[in-house]
Amino acid sequence: MTIAFSTSSPLVSVALITGLEGCVWEGSEPSRAAASQACMLLLGRGLAETGLDLTQVEIFAADLGPGSFTGVRVGVVIAKTLAWANGQMCVGADAFDLIDPDGVVFLPSRKGEFFVREPGRSPFKLVGTPEGATGYGPGARDRFPLASRFAGILGRLTPIKPEELVPGYLIEPSISQPNKPLSKI
Repeated sequence: MTIAFSTSSPLVSVALITGLEGCVWEGSEPSRAAASQACMLLLGRGLAETGLDLTQVEIFAADLGPGSFTGVRVGVVIAKTLAWANGQMCVGADAFDLIDPDGVVFLPSRKGEFFVREPGRSPFKLVGTPEGATGYGPGARDRFPLASRFAGILGRLTPIKPEELVPGYLIEPSISQPNKPLSKI
């Protein structure tokens, strides 16, 4: 079984996926500020409703972004921690693939800018939304990355050790630097 998390967008999702049946449970909820809590509540609900448990999990999957800096880290850290604690492996996929693995997809970047991924090309920045693309952002038909879409791409992903799973940032986080550097004590 695989447990998958997607936390890169305003919609947090968790899915339980088995090799033969595909996605056997999925849950999602809007969560801009409490992604970790939402993931754990959804995971608990999924395990309770299916009768499955963590001892049956072989792979923990996480959405690697791009997306919210903190949101992406939450999903990655949960997948890594559960994999490490249970002696299992991880996989990661970018948010573009969790929307449409074979199509043109866009995701919001900064004000008025979007990341666009076309099949066979590296993501690039664009001002305004691209014609004929799928994604989410201002003026778009919202289509968020979902953990349940790992079911369609697991065969393309190579399992790795939990410590090797890292977010896939396309730009540096926009954090402010202190005006006065901290001095050594």
